[in-house]
Parts: sequence; C-alpha cells; structure tokens
Amino acid sequence: MRIGKYLEVQLQAPDEATAARQVDEMCRRLLANPVIEDYRFTLEPAPSPAATA
Repeated sequence: MRIGKYLEVQLQAPDEATAARQVDEMCRRLLANPVIEDYRFTLEPAPSPAATA
C-alpha cells in the first residue's frame, strides 16, 4: 500500500542551496515522521509577477 502527501510551499531564500536546506529541515522536523516515512521534494522557481498578470 502506498499513501502520499502533496504540499506546495513558497519561501524566500537567497539561493537554491539555502532553499533546499530549509525545505529538508521542514520535512524532517514538521512534515514527515522519518522513522516510518520517506520524503522527497523538488524546487521550482516561483513565476515572476509579470507572468501571472
């Protein structure tokens, strides 16, 4: 059996490495129970404000 969670999080970080560290820490400490769950994430740049207007 497989059960999944899908979350979208927007954050501000000076670079991709910092963003990855922040997301990894959120997953380990808040979003997943690493004893019984695995997790993975992908980083995508936020669309520019001009592209959404």
